[in-house]
Amino acid sequence: MRLVLTVIICLLANSLFCQFISDSTCTQNCEHPGYNLMTQNIDGQNITREYILHLPIGYDSSETYPLVILFHGFGGCAYDWYEMMEYYYGFNDLADDQGFLVAYPQAAYRPQKKDVYWEPGDFGGEHIYNNDIYFVQELINHISNSYSIDDNRVYGGGYSNGGMLVYSVACTRGDLMSAIGVMSGAMLDSSLDCDTSIATPVIIFHGIGDSVLPYNGDQYYSSVADVVNIWLNHNGIPSSSVLSSESNNGNVIHDFYSGGNDGTCLSLYTVEEEYGQPGGHEWFSEDIDGVSPSRILWDFFNEGCNSVLDIDMIHEDMPNKKLKKIVDNLGREINNTSMQVLFYIYDDGSVEKRFIIE
Repeated sequence: MRLVLTVIICLLANSLFCQFISDSTCTQNCEHPGYNLMTQNIDGQNITREYILHLPIGYDSSETYPLVILFHGFGGCAYDWYEMMEYYYGFNDLADDQGFLVAYPQAAYRPQKKDVYWEPGDFGGEHIYNNDIYFVQELINHISNSYSIDDNRVYGGGYSNGGMLVYSVACTRGDLMSAIGVMSGAMLDSSLDCDTSIATPVIIFHGIGDSVLPYNGDQYYSSVADVVNIWLNHNGIPSSSVLSSESNNGNVIHDFYSGGNDGTCLSLYTVEEEYGQPGGHEWFSEDIDGVSPSRILWDFFNEGCNSVLDIDMIHEDMPNKKLKKIVDNLGREINNTSMQVLFYIYDDGSVEKRFIIE
């Protein structure tokens, strides 16, 4: 039987007791009896946040476990998010099989937009409602204090607006998460002021047909290419390290960058098509060469950059491979290799598809 634990957290400034309030700050349109409250007392007022925690089958407090925190999208509810991961995406089964904990936090209800969402950017001080990055810090601290967590193996995954927060946490507080993964997310200007002292491995999944957070960006959101470039610079990863491959009959393009500070890498999955439709605004679920995106995400967290590609082995397998020419998608020979899809043609007849960001 699967063990699901909903946890009550009390973060009290000057009180010994938790005073629960029924009109939760964070769930005015996400009420559910499965939730419990996380409370911080500020100036005599109880501020509440919530999350659901999944413990893997056979959890043993004498052992240490990785922790994955999954952040839902704009307007989302943690319980619905948990249910989707439980029954549709199989993430809790994966946690049971691989032995890690999963936390599903609830975004706060914010009256200015009359909805629940994450606020990227480190502002608002030590306040679990005003400052979502501080909330993430306190969430990790509580779970670590209450359960047997490997503090060096805490990972963040986010969908859409949840991905915005994950990017922001890694940018400003890289000490909180050892790696991050984002599906159909974007970066805002408020999260671009990064602390570059801590390099963070990043894995990204994004659909070419995303109409909510467009692949090529818009006036509000950075393009995927811009986000990749930000993280290559942040982690000190050379853009020339990219190795590209195709999966699912060309419907998924994988670009892998390596050789960054502290051995970091960046893995980008561009979903051209999923289930016969252009890759949209999704937490992707169709297998990529027989492996689910959720499993690819976990393997990246669990095994690091080695889960994606062993660069040394590739170069050992192709020691005499020489580049003949570079062409664009119309077959024209190209000298300018940045910011476009190109095909590298080698003397052994092989072809590599690359997208290089300078």
